[in-house]
Amino acid sequence: MELYVIRHAVAIERGGGISDEDRYLTPRGRESFRLTAKAFAKKGIIPDCIVTSPLVRCVQTADILAEALAFSGELLVSRDLAPGFDLAGLYRVITSCGGAQKIAIIGHEPDLGILVEALLKLGGSFSLKKGMAVALDLEPQQQDMPARLNWIMHKGKKTAAVKTEKDGQ
Repeated sequence: MELYVIRHAVAIERGGGISDEDRYLTPRGRESFRLTAKAFAKKGIIPDCIVTSPLVRCVQTADILAEALAFSGELLVSRDLAPGFDLAGLYRVITSCGGAQKIAIIGHEPDLGILVEALLKLGGSFSLKKGMAVALDLEPQQQDMPARLNWIMHKGKKTAAVKTEKDGQ
């Protein structure tokens, strides 16, 4: 399956009487993530399932992605993607998508970086910038096998690409 791991876009700073759960995207954050969402659309990527953390900034990021892709499915909100998300939560999210082969998840750091690190079986740390997307190939039934990194995208630009056998390269 294809898994798109996405960190929410830039949100307002903490404080100012707004709870962390209610922090929303800045205009710059929305515009920056639109570039990434448009790049998804240009690549022809349309997930079968989009699942987001319930925090406002993630829901807004998911909405931007869905709009850019003309996504006709339902956006799922999952507490499993709230801060504190872990590998067990990922497998619950995958199950909730009922056999989907392309899943996009929107969440928070440091949880997403720890997740990508665990899926790729890296020895070091990995972190996602705000609005960054990481594309992985994953076999959920073979959890002992490392995932495969396909690409990393930020502000609509690939920052890493991996040649795959299926690309004929």
